[in-house]
Amino acid sequence: MDLEFLQYPIGRASIEKNPGEERIESSIAVIGRMPQQLMEFAKGLTAEQWDTPYREGGWSPRQVVHHLADSHMNGFNRQRLAVVSQEVPSVTAYPQDVFSKLPDYSTDPFLSIILLASLHEKWVSFLNGITDAGWEKSYRHEEDEREYSMKESVQQYAWHCQHHLAHIRIVLDQKG
Repeated sequence: MDLEFLQYPIGRASIEKNPGEERIESSIAVIGRMPQQLMEFAKGLTAEQWDTPYREGGWSPRQVVHHLADSHMNGFNRQRLAVVSQEVPSVTAYPQDVFSKLPDYSTDPFLSIILLASLHEKWVSFLNGITDAGWEKSYRHEEDEREYSMKESVQQYAWHCQHHLAHIRIVLDQKG
């Protein structure tokens, strides 16, 4: 398989600036179903597969699962901050590559899957309750030096769900 496919097995994110209601609802649905899909994949992984990177220089499924928990906790809070702020809030990045080497990334990945199941249920409830005015809000990402509208952000996190599920699927397909 070529490197581009292994890095981006579902392609790079395609984010619409002004998506319709259907695209927003679809993105929320993706976020809502991801933990269950992740659980199904996780049940099929062997002990060896949990620690097998999906590509050379890439993360293992164990690291991907813990990364999803870190990333989505940040994303949920970024979106909440955007919706409640009068001004466009600035958000910071977190050192995801450094985090991937911390001791908690070697723990049982089901801890993060359980966390994601609860987080995503709460996140979907939040997203489904956003008013039209809330969807017009945004946050500024300091690392990217760009503003993300709520409509863009929800699409980005839906893509992120599918992107990393595809990485785990690669390991399942290669070693299964």
